[in-house]
Amino acid sequence: MRKIQTYLLPITFFCIIFGGFVVHVLTVDRPQSEMENRPLESANITPSAKEILTGTWSKQVESYISDQFPARDTWMRNYVNFQRVVGKTYLNDKYAVDNKTGWIISKPAAVKPDEELAAFASDLQRLSKGLAEKHIPFTFYSLPAKATYSREPSPRYMPEDAGIANNVKLHELVTAAGVDNIRLYDEMQENFSAERNFFKTDHHWTIRGAYSGYEALIHTLNKRLGETIATIPFDEANTFCLPNKFAGSWNKILYMTVENNEQICYNEPASFATQFTIYDGTIEGGVTAPYDAVYGRAKQMSPDAIVNYADAYSRDFAELTIVNQNYDSDKHLVVIKDSYFNTIQFHVASHFKTVTILDLRYLEKDIIPYLQNMQPDYVILAYNDRNLKLMPE
Repeated sequence: MRKIQTYLLPITFFCIIFGGFVVHVLTVDRPQSEMENRPLESANITPSAKEILTGTWSKQVESYISDQFPARDTWMRNYVNFQRVVGKTYLNDKYAVDNKTGWIISKPAAVKPDEELAAFASDLQRLSKGLAEKHIPFTFYSLPAKATYSREPSPRYMPEDAGIANNVKLHELVTAAGVDNIRLYDEMQENFSAERNFFKTDHHWTIRGAYSGYEALIHTLNKRLGETIATIPFDEANTFCLPNKFAGSWNKILYMTVENNEQICYNEPASFATQFTIYDGTIEGGVTAPYDAVYGRAKQMSPDAIVNYADAYSRDFAELTIVNQNYDSDKHLVVIKDSYFNTIQFHVASHFKTVTILDLRYLEKDIIPYLQNMQPDYVILAYNDRNLKLMPE
């Protein structure tokens, strides 16, 4: 009996290790983490001599085991719940959660170094000057981000967020560089409500917040284009919401542990479904897409499906060209954007003969000569105010 007890512990240990290895091998690798919205490490079974000698391969193996660990999402979800139980302020070192309301608040941003802000201002100046060579006007827009303007409810001891200070400083530098710019919050602040404008569990704005941004953007563009475009009035009776459960981007990072009753809603004229010819790329490329394949794909999903922001409104395309049959202005507008603009891209496009939408994260072209050759009437760059680089994150 004593002999059995002597070997029981090491035998159990090796059984667990071997069993875990077998399960790991038999489990199909996942290419992408839906929760973390990032690619997962894949197995490198033929490492080079250099990778082995430099230690690169050992790091890849470590990342692979971590990323492809069996039932990883379940383990991570339990870990997040454990953090909440023990009262950790920043779950996964990223977000604070108000358990009563379900609001997720991002960890406060630090003050950005002047060099980083100056680098972005310099990139905008170079873009503006490059367009000016071909007499193409340009305006930089910063859109109010949830992480900047939704700071409550949060723990009293949470440090102050530097998002507004960073944004104000950036606009000062951009102005000094001679680039036309707009802090869209300044145009929206009279009736601004973080509770109404932003999702509780996602970093984007709701349809109501996005609509306010659309109205402010068109108002400021009118002055620059010499137009008198009237925005589409927001009609509450025209709002349509899906019954689907919403997978907010921040909630996904917390493995959907924050209960919420948020809904994806739309407010758009019925004419949007027929008044546009949409090209995935350029007109010359000839690849068209129907409206409901680009915007609001979630409307066609099962009511039981869990919907994220990209499904709800639009995923990010490298380039979209929208030709409008019923326009207010015959001008060609180019919008360089991040995902905040996706919600309102067709609202804006409804006023112009042609709108080209570019996402520099996916567009594999040198942007200045590309725009110079395109010869649009106006170019705007519209990023949420947390994006402080020409190549958004």
